Parts: sequence; C-alpha cells; structure tokens
Amino acid sequence: MISSYEKITISGNKSAEVFLFLTPDNRFIVSIPAIHWSAEFKQEKNEKFQTEKLRSSLNFHLFEGNTDELVTAINRLADKHS
Repeated sequence: MISSYEKITISGNKSAEVFLFLTPDNRFIVSIPAIHWSAEFKQEKNEKFQTEKLRSSLNFHLFEGNTDELVTAINRLADKHS
C-alpha cells in the first residue's frame, strides 16, 4: 500500500491535511481527519465525474473552504500515484 500526506493550502488562508492511500487493487482512499471525512474511489478516466463525486461528498460533510481547489489538489495527488 502506498501512502501520501500533503498539507494543502486553499485560497491562501485555509489549509487541509490530506492523507491518500493507494491499495494493492488500485483504489484510492483519501481522508481529511480534521473534518472526519474520507472517500474511496478508483481513478476514473472521466475526471469530471470523479471531481463531482468528491466535491459532492465534501459539500455534504460541510467542508468550510473552497471545495473546487481542494478537489483539484486531491486529483493531482492521486495522479502522482497512478
């Protein structure tokens, strides 16, 4: 299992500690402990679909920041490991 940690700054004044795990069967598990949020996904060929899934999940969990920037950063982090 590959794991990665990144502190992502959003809009200059907010930050999120993001943990990303790549499982042996090529699933990603991403988590942000500060807001008790995690999601599991496979790298989608349709990045727009994946982006919408992650954004919707973050909005549902009441993330107080720019979810567009955070989702873009999560996708970039996943791209590094795929």
